[in-house]
Amino acid sequence: MSKLYLVTGISGSGKTTTARHLQQRGEVALDSKLNHGLYQFMDSNGKTADSVHLPDEEWRKKYKWQLNEKVLDQLLKQHSKAERIFLCGRANIFQYWDKADKVFLLKVDAPTLLQRLNSETRDNLFAKDAATQNQLIDSLEETQDRITKRGAIVIDATLPISEVVELILKN
Repeated sequence: MSKLYLVTGISGSGKTTTARHLQQRGEVALDSKLNHGLYQFMDSNGKTADSVHLPDEEWRKKYKWQLNEKVLDQLLKQHSKAERIFLCGRANIFQYWDKADKVFLLKVDAPTLLQRLNSETRDNLFAKDAATQNQLIDSLEETQDRITKRGAIVIDATLPISEVVELILKN
């Protein structure tokens, strides 16, 4: 049976970049950008949003970014012979905490976070607006503290990505 490792952090902490680099190292890494449908915007009844309207406050109250359990189960079965599987994401992370063998927090500071969110190479539409960025900065310390207190292994995600991946693989 594969070991399941969660790699989490606030938006812009480097989860997708970490997943890509883990894959380049021959690891199984699952992520919303790499595995279509793994994460989706869903309402409280589990219905997937027909379209994404991130700047629309009413839409954002109705739909939350969620891990799709059916897709996750399919991917876990597909990779069941792997020694370990890295699930990279943040949505409803505490729901899967107890299923994980280890949890890693990609910890960032506010300047690094803003630099990443505003990067022209960022392939994520989320948090491109000032209001969302302010919310993320305001919740940064509390979010990272909550995940750390839950027992995550803290990884300094301001380091070069090769060092971040190496630290994850060593732990």
